[in-house]
Amino acid sequence: MRVERTDPSHLRALNRSLLSPEVIPPRTRHVRSQVVYNLPTGLDGLARYDAALSRLCQRGAFGQEMDGFYWARTPEKRYGVAFSGGANLSDPQNKRKAGQVYFFDGQDSRCNVHVGDQAKLMPHYVGP
Repeated sequence: MRVERTDPSHLRALNRSLLSPEVIPPRTRHVRSQVVYNLPTGLDGLARYDAALSRLCQRGAFGQEMDGFYWARTPEKRYGVAFSGGANLSDPQNKRKAGQVYFFDGQDSRCNVHVGDQAKLMPHYVGP
C-alpha cells in the first residue's frame, strides 16, 4: 500500500514578511515632581521642628516614599513634603497625626522634619 504524501508546497517555511510583527510598547513610568506649597517667608510661623520625628527620619523609620515627589518652595531652600493622610509618607510606626503636613530637609542621616498644620498652610497651597 502506498503512503500518501502532502503537497511539497506545504512544507515551506512561512513568509514572515507578510506577517506584521507583534510590537509590545515598553512600559515606562513617568514620575513628575510637583510643588505643593509656595512659602515666601519660609517655614517661620508655619511649621515647627520636631526632634523625635527627625531622629526617626535619620534612622529611616519615618520619611517620604519618594524623596522630593511633593515639595515646598521657600526663598532659601526646597523641602520635601508628605501629608498625614499617607500621600508620599512612609510611616511604619504610625507616628503621623491627622491634619499635619511634614516638611523634610534631607532624606539621610542629617534629616530634619518640620511639622505644620494643614489648615494654616492652605493659603500657601499651589494646586496641580
